[in-house]
Amino acid sequence: MESRQGAVADIQGKARWAMRRSLVLVPLAILFLTTVLPSPAFSGEYSSRVDRVVLYPQMAEVSRVVEVDKPETIVVLPGLTANLLPDTLSARVERGGARIAGVTVEEIFRPEPVDERVKELEKRIETLTGEKRWAEAAIQAFQREKKLLERGILAIYSGGEEGKGKENAKPPRLSAAEVEKALSLFRDRDQAIDGMVFDRERVIQDLGKKIQAAKQELDKIRTPRPKQEKVVRIDMERPAQCRLVVTYLVPAAGFVPRYNVMLHPSEGALAFELVGEAWQRTGEDWEDASFTFSTAQPGRMAQLPPLPPWDLDFRPPPVARPMGGLQAKSELAAMDAVEEKAAVRTAGAPPPERKFASFEVTLEGRHSLPGDGEKKMFRLARQEQTTKVAWRSIPRVTDGAFLAADGRNETGLPIFAAPAGLFLEDAYAGRGRLPDIPEGEEFKIDFGKDPGVLVKRKERLRKREDGGVFAKVKRVRFRYEITAQNFRKETVPLTVLDRIPVPRHKDIVVKEVEITGGGKEGEQGEVRWEFPLAAGEKKVLEFSFTVEYPADKEIHGL
Repeated sequence: MESRQGAVADIQGKARWAMRRSLVLVPLAILFLTTVLPSPAFSGEYSSRVDRVVLYPQMAEVSRVVEVDKPETIVVLPGLTANLLPDTLSARVERGGARIAGVTVEEIFRPEPVDERVKELEKRIETLTGEKRWAEAAIQAFQREKKLLERGILAIYSGGEEGKGKENAKPPRLSAAEVEKALSLFRDRDQAIDGMVFDRERVIQDLGKKIQAAKQELDKIRTPRPKQEKVVRIDMERPAQCRLVVTYLVPAAGFVPRYNVMLHPSEGALAFELVGEAWQRTGEDWEDASFTFSTAQPGRMAQLPPLPPWDLDFRPPPVARPMGGLQAKSELAAMDAVEEKAAVRTAGAPPPERKFASFEVTLEGRHSLPGDGEKKMFRLARQEQTTKVAWRSIPRVTDGAFLAADGRNETGLPIFAAPAGLFLEDAYAGRGRLPDIPEGEEFKIDFGKDPGVLVKRKERLRKREDGGVFAKVKRVRFRYEITAQNFRKETVPLTVLDRIPVPRHKDIVVKEVEITGGGKEGEQGEVRWEFPLAAGEKKVLEFSFTVEYPADKEIHGL
C-alpha cells in the first residue's frame, strides 16, 4: 500500500515538473519565433530615383519617384541625403488609387563600410608607387646614356696617332664632314634624352601628388565615422500599388548665372548667352534627371509684415556728458545723424526697386550632376539682336579705341545683373558684369580695346612766353596732336574725347583756343570729335590754347 502511494506521489511530482517546464518553455518559444521568423509587417523599403531637380541660386528642390509594385500600407525610403530639410518635405500620388495618410522623416546613423575602400586605396598606392619607381629608373638609364654620349663626343675630338704595333695604334682623326655628321647625331639624341627626362620628371611629380592624396584619404577612412542619412516614411490609408513622388529642398546646392556676350561689329549683331554654373554637395549623384534653373529664392518672407508706427515728438534736449568739448560735440553730432536717419526710415523710405520678376529655364533632355561639389556648366538660353556699334577713345587717359555696343533690350527676356564673359568676333576680350536690363530698356556694353583702331595723343608744343623780369603775367602756349588710324576692313564711327583746362580762379585765363578736325568744345572744357573713319584711313586732330596767370604765383594742374 505504501509503495502504491509512493508511486502515485512520484507520478504527481513528475506532472507538476512537466507543467512548470511547459510554462517556462512556451514564452521562450514565443520569444524565439518573434526574433527568428520574419514579422508579418506591412511596411517595405523601396529604392527611389531622382526624376527632377530645380536649382536655385543657394539651394535645390529634388523630386524623387518611387514605384510601389505591391500593395503596401507603409513605404520607407532609406538612404536619403542628410541635407534634406524635413520642413520642406511633401509627397503625392502620381499614379494609382492610393491615398497618403502621413509623411515623417527620421534621422539615422550607419557605420560606413570602409574595408573595401581601404583595400582599394592600398592597392592604388602600391600601383602608383611602382609607376613612380619605374619613372625614376628610366631617368637613371637616360642619365647613363648621356654620359656615354659625352664620352663619344670626347673620342671624336681626340687626335689619331700611328703606333708601332697594331695594339698601340689609335684610330685616325675624322674628317670635318664626319665630325659634323657624328655631332649632329649626338645633338639629336641628347635633345631627345632631355625631353624624355623632362616628361618622366613631370610624371613623377604628378604621381607624387596622387600618392599623397590617396594616403590622406586612407588616413581619414581608417577611423570610420558613422554616416548620417535621412529615412522617409509614407503612411498609406490602405494597402495599394502606386507611383509616389517625394519632393524636398536641400541647401547644399545651387547655381551661379553667368553671361557670354558676343559682338560682331561688322554685322552689328549682339548675342546674349546665359549659362548656369551648377554644383551640389549632397553626397548623392543626380543622374538622368530633368533640370530646371530658377532665380527665385524660396524660403524668403512669405507673409506681409505689420505696418510700423509713425510717431511725432520734439527732439529731447542733449544730455551733458563728462568729456572734452570736441569729443562731446562729435558724439552729439553722431547722435543727431542717427536720429535723422531713423526719422527717414520711419517716414517710409521707398524700398529698392525690383525691376522684374525671377525667371525659370528647363533644359531639354535628361542631365546629370555629381554630388561631390564638382561644378558643371549648362547652357540655359541664347538671345540675339541687332545693336549700334561705336568706337570711343580718350587718348589723354589711354591710347587706342574702345569698342561699345549701344542698343535697347529687344531679346524678349529680361537680362539681370550677373558676371559676363565678353567676346569680340568669337575672340575672348575680357570679363565684365552686366547690370539689370529689363525688356525694352537701353544699355551700353563695353568690349575693351580694339587693336584694329589706333588712337594716340602727343604734346607738340609747350612754349613759355615770359614778358621779362618785370612782367606781371606769364603765358604758356600748348598744342596737342591726336592721330587716329583705322586698320579694319570697314568704316568705323569714332568718337574722340579730350579736354581743355578750366580755370578755377579769376586770375587764371585760358584763351586763344583753336580746334581742328571738326571738334567742338562743350561743358567743362570737353572737346568732342565724332566722325566716320574709313578702312585704312589716317586722320590727324589738333587743338591748342594759351594759359595766362600772374607771374608771382605758381599754377597747379598743367
